[in-house]
Amino acid sequence: MLGVLARRGLLFAALALTAAPLAAQTRTITGKVLEEGSRAPIAAAQLQVQGTSVGTLTRDDGAFSIVGAPAREVILVVRRIGYPLTRITVAATSGPLEIVLKRDVLNLDQVVVTGQASGISRRNLANDVASVSGADMNKVSAQSIENAMQGKIAGAQISQSTGAPGGGNRIRIRGISSILGSAQPLYVIDGVIVTDVAIGSGTNKVTRAAGTAISVGNQEAPVNRIADLNPNDIENVDVLKGSAAAAIYGSKASGGVIIITTKRGQAGKPRFALRTGMGTAELAYRNGSRRFQTLDDAVRVFGPGITPFFDPNQYLDYETLAYGNRPVNSDLSLSVSGGTDATRYFVSASRRNEEGIVDNTFARKTNVRVNLDQRISSRLNLQVGNEILNNASDRGLFGNDNAGNSIAYTLTKIPGFLDLRRRPDGTWPVNQFYPSNPLQTIDQFQNDENVWRNITTGRLTADLLTGDTHTLQFIAFGGVDLLNQTNLVYSPPTLQFEPVDGLPGTSGNSKTTNLQRNLNLNAVHGWQPTSSIKVTSQVGTQYEERDFNQTRASAQNLLGGLEVVTSGTVRDIDESRLRVQDFGVFVQSEALWNEKLLLTVGARADRSSNNGDPAKFFLFPKAASSYRFQNVLDGWIDEAKLRVAYGETGNQPLYGQKFTNLDLSSVGGLGAFRVGSVRAASDLRPERQREFEAGVDLNLLRNRATMSVTGFRRNISDLLITRTLAPTTGFSSETSNGAEMQVTGAEVSINAFPVQTTNVTWTTRLNWGTNRSKVTRLPVPTFLLGAPQVGAVRIEQGKSATQLIGNDTLPQPGGRVVVPVVMGDGNPLWTAGLSNEVRYKRFSLYALVDQQKGGMLANGTWRHYDLGQNSRDYDELDEFGRKKGDVRRTSYLQVTRIFYQNTSFIKLREVTFTWDMPQAWTQSVWKGASNARLSLSGRNLIWWTKFRGGDPEAQNFGGGGAPDAVQRNRELAAYPASRNFWLNFSVDF
Repeated sequence: MLGVLARRGLLFAALALTAAPLAAQTRTITGKVLEEGSRAPIAAAQLQVQGTSVGTLTRDDGAFSIVGAPAREVILVVRRIGYPLTRITVAATSGPLEIVLKRDVLNLDQVVVTGQASGISRRNLANDVASVSGADMNKVSAQSIENAMQGKIAGAQISQSTGAPGGGNRIRIRGISSILGSAQPLYVIDGVIVTDVAIGSGTNKVTRAAGTAISVGNQEAPVNRIADLNPNDIENVDVLKGSAAAAIYGSKASGGVIIITTKRGQAGKPRFALRTGMGTAELAYRNGSRRFQTLDDAVRVFGPGITPFFDPNQYLDYETLAYGNRPVNSDLSLSVSGGTDATRYFVSASRRNEEGIVDNTFARKTNVRVNLDQRISSRLNLQVGNEILNNASDRGLFGNDNAGNSIAYTLTKIPGFLDLRRRPDGTWPVNQFYPSNPLQTIDQFQNDENVWRNITTGRLTADLLTGDTHTLQFIAFGGVDLLNQTNLVYSPPTLQFEPVDGLPGTSGNSKTTNLQRNLNLNAVHGWQPTSSIKVTSQVGTQYEERDFNQTRASAQNLLGGLEVVTSGTVRDIDESRLRVQDFGVFVQSEALWNEKLLLTVGARADRSSNNGDPAKFFLFPKAASSYRFQNVLDGWIDEAKLRVAYGETGNQPLYGQKFTNLDLSSVGGLGAFRVGSVRAASDLRPERQREFEAGVDLNLLRNRATMSVTGFRRNISDLLITRTLAPTTGFSSETSNGAEMQVTGAEVSINAFPVQTTNVTWTTRLNWGTNRSKVTRLPVPTFLLGAPQVGAVRIEQGKSATQLIGNDTLPQPGGRVVVPVVMGDGNPLWTAGLSNEVRYKRFSLYALVDQQKGGMLANGTWRHYDLGQNSRDYDELDEFGRKKGDVRRTSYLQVTRIFYQNTSFIKLREVTFTWDMPQAWTQSVWKGASNARLSLSGRNLIWWTKFRGGDPEAQNFGGGGAPDAVQRNRELAAYPASRNFWLNFSVDF
């Protein structure tokens, strides 16, 4: 026993003797971090001794104290969002430091995500990655983050399927990337893939827009659910536009990747930020309607029954009656952040109430977010985030309609002298000349949608090895995105159009659950053998699972007018269950030499249950390089970076395409199955996109401006197409891979601050993009998406994948005949955005102009005004003395081009005037308050276009999984676009 105690005593003595010299080998580094010029302290700046895990964060006064730093000369790395990364050499005997940081106005040192768990400074980036800061996203209050990004990303087209409250958008990055597939970008929030599913409401039973199904999503202008997010919580958005940048996401990334980083807490005492706003909206465009001058004109259109109603002195503006609501909208958000070096938090809550310009339409969004950063030990860090969202809305009854019931559709058929307003006794007049009263529909039709959503993210970082030469991190991150959506559609029997089909009253009830889970495991190794060489290598896996479950029920002929589907005598049910499992393995290595030369290679291998062979892996490689030339032309070109990149991405087959369905049938009154008419291909695989990108980035005028020029070419193979089969096969068609397409384009981005003085600053940004497509291989005969009489996309080898075909009457032997001809292209020639912000002392003025050149869109609303002989210029005469409306109405099936127009436009997209209130004023009211700001802003205030029929950006059938090729084909009876005005107040305390 004594021997054991003696041995332990000797051990403790030895440890004590060795502890003293170890302690003597460390020291404490102190100092302050200040901003250049203003000398203001910079809080929450991150300081770390290079090659070690030793570091800290600055306090509110900019002071810091790094305990445990090596007692030798070290390099101190200083990071803070909005400032360039700075390295300071600290001598072994150095005293208190004063570190001065200059604002990085042009974001040259912004860290951009290049791998699943790694990033690199924009100075060395080898790809063209667009970034939009949270501040730029929130210049003007927006319905959704897509609206907030309009005009700010080179090469991105963001179009709306509806102007209804709550959003409904589609993004196409670098042009078309599929024919029959849906190629929306992949959304990643804090490293976790989330859903952007668009779920139809179930109005098809009323509109019959596409058959008799309960719902046809792309006909119902659904909200794409990324609109649920709160833009106020976003720190930054990175857009991986090309395959070289997006290849790390493999078979899901051919539409691009949008990486959203949310705000996180900063160390220090709790700091609150309050933002509140009030707004309104008004109709942005009026179609107008015909003013009937004589009874004869009215009788020719509506028949002799119109005589008692005709009054040449009465003209009701039905667009004002239907779309004339001037809502009072509100937006309120409150956040708090703070913590210590070990524990930091960010908590926010927001409520946005947006009423529509149509009565009884609205979108009410509530969000609560909690982000927590916890340093568990010197080597272990945990980040978690959770957001709970609720979005309730009613978007009315709009869009394509084959039953004549939707609001905008019906308005095209009502003459201005006919009074359909509600009577004093509360009853509604019957429209004797069309089976619907749109004002009654606005008042009584219900299209309720309620979404509850929970997004949970987590990231665990373990520093397994920290040394001067080698570092090794294990990074695990994953999350769950759970969405529950309920839709209730109620069309009461009292509506005029309901008894027309003999089944008065329609009710629909839909419940949808979408669960998305993914987990990433990564090992990141850093190797720095010398001060000029740094190699970062990464290997990891990603597992993703998606479950979609939907049940729908509808009923017609509602007994007693009850809303529940059980009160209907004619009922219908529908159910969808989808489950997809994906697994990927990826590797990547980046070598940086002397902060000048960057080399990147990597690859991802993916397998998916959507593929014909779910066990087969498909490889998606990438490679990129950039080189920085410094001090190229003194005073003019400070730096020039040349970059080239190659990468491959995929677009997965849609769920169910690999199966040949069993359809229900009846044999002698007995239930049975029969094989479906569409045969699936056993080797179905992802569409593959191979893209080469090259460009040059310039820093100009002593780092007062940057310019980026990029050219790209993508070759897309294994495109999904439908092949017609011989009747002897027993099938009508087959879905398979086989077509090929090429897309070529260029992009330019310029950021500059021409003026920067103590009192005046001027910042300007310009982006421009263009792209062209060509079908290079089509193993099936040329085919149409749509019909020539109303405009169709023709997929033809050697031609654009977005060319529009329509009928025309051309001279042929034997007389003039109707033949299909090329009308133009749905894809614009180019798009551009120009923003300027000028600040003078406490005042600033910001404006964004968005422009599009070229493209074509069908004026479906205008066409129906003509078909109802009710368009505003119907009575105007052409050069032959014929009424223009008569000519258009009687010839549009033979000359489709009449209602297809060029979609060039210039839009004053955003304007904001801001006043930073004096600190003395703010603190006289509340001593703890600071940074009070008052702003007046507007969105879509003015647009200049020759396009007639509504918004030239609108496209009805772009959401809900519509084929990418027909994204921008038609505008028809959509909820009209509006211009919005906001007065906002924000304050920190």
